[in-house]
Amino acid sequence: MPDLLTTISATIAAIGALGTAASGLVDASKAFNGGISNVGFGKIETALRPFQDALKAAESDWTAAIKANWVNGMPKEDQKANAKSLIRLGLSSSNAAAMAGVGHVDAEKFKAAIVAVETGAALTPEQVNILGRFNGAIDAAMDCGFERADQVYRNVAKLSAGIIAVLLAIAGGAMLAMDKGRSFSAYLFSAQSFQAILVGLIAVPLAPLVKDLTSSLQAAVGAIKATRA
Repeated sequence: MPDLLTTISATIAAIGALGTAASGLVDASKAFNGGISNVGFGKIETALRPFQDALKAAESDWTAAIKANWVNGMPKEDQKANAKSLIRLGLSSSNAAAMAGVGHVDAEKFKAAIVAVETGAALTPEQVNILGRFNGAIDAAMDCGFERADQVYRNVAKLSAGIIAVLLAIAGGAMLAMDKGRSFSAYLFSAQSFQAILVGLIAVPLAPLVKDLTSSLQAAVGAIKATRA
């Protein structure tokens, strides 16, 4: 039994290492113009596009400015704060009427509130509420965009790592088969090939759990050996 548990532990560790290697290769793609980091940004761009009048006024190439933070992996809350700052910076009396519809506020009242901000005049309670409602619309749009972007990124990254893990497992199995004199075509349609595909499929989900699983199995092996001593 201890030998079996040791073998299982070694197998789990090897499969987990494959998953880690596949995830590492996906992560390494970031060195090539951002690689996998570019995935998901389209959701953010779509969510912020209704505010583009203000964003353009603040930064002519606003998509590049916001995308740089996304690709570099800046904390999500900081990215939201920066995007919101750009919208506020570009908001003016000249585009307030166009932006009012995005924030679901009255155009004339919203423009008056922006004029008051620009001139340093005291804001009325109604104007404070209008600006607060507009800020709420920005927050809602960004929450939706960034959460969907993060979901797309995670799903694509895991899928990519899974595909790489399967290909690596098939390649490893093929090398072992050909080392024993079998042809690649014979291996590809054999049971060993399907085993390699299965190993590749579970490698990425298993990788984060390897340390806990192997530690538990090692503890079990130690306990069994102790009872036999």
